[in-house]
Amino acid sequence: ALAASVATCAAAAEPARIICIGDSITQGGRTGREEFTYRWPLFVMLKKSGVNFDFIGSRREGLDSDVKWPASYKGSPFDSDHEGYYGAKTAVVRDKLRKTLPGLPAPDIALIHLGTNDQHAKNHTAAVVKPLKDIIRQLRKKNPNVVILVGHLNFNDGQALEIRPLVEKMAAEMNTPQSPVITVHHYKGWNEKPDTKNTDTFDWAHPNAKGQRKMAKAWFAAMKPYLPGGTANRPE
Repeated sequence: ALAASVATCAAAAEPARIICIGDSITQGGRTGREEFTYRWPLFVMLKKSGVNFDFIGSRREGLDSDVKWPASYKGSPFDSDHEGYYGAKTAVVRDKLRKTLPGLPAPDIALIHLGTNDQHAKNHTAAVVKPLKDIIRQLRKKNPNVVILVGHLNFNDGQALEIRPLVEKMAAEMNTPQSPVITVHHYKGWNEKPDTKNTDTFDWAHPNAKGQRKMAKAWFAAMKPYLPGGTANRPE
């Protein structure tokens, strides 16, 4: 029993490694607007909650190299590591990860937000679902117990409505007790129309500060049971 409790304490001392995978909505950093992405408010939420965590990824910059991220929250420097690729389609990000994942620590939690740039594809199963499955397999190769959160697109009409049920079906098929696959419904309560008063975007696609906070809250709620001190029922 003592050995088990020591092992638990040792595990608790390890930070929860979180990898943010996506396109411009994950990378951000465009000149002329505060496009800090959900990663910044999520960083703040995790710090406020006292969670020991580490964002991991092969990239740190935004789209434009002169863009500066917020410096810190209460003395903690912003951890800007990510796997976001501006303008990338789902298959492109999958191919990038084949090169970058082997050199990264094993992630405990993966946040995936992809498909925005695949909306006009002729076949959404080929363009979105298949590469998402490949990404999940890559993540599980790195850590068989990884928790995978797949974000739905931040749109309430158009092609996103066709993609959504395909992603739900994929998540249900790939979900296991050992490595849960959970969808995060970012479109709920989302206003993508930039010309309206309470918009969540700069330009239909890229979240403004309000949208960035909204996305972070949805991610945080989904990952909370799997964070150190959470209450998820996971196999030992």
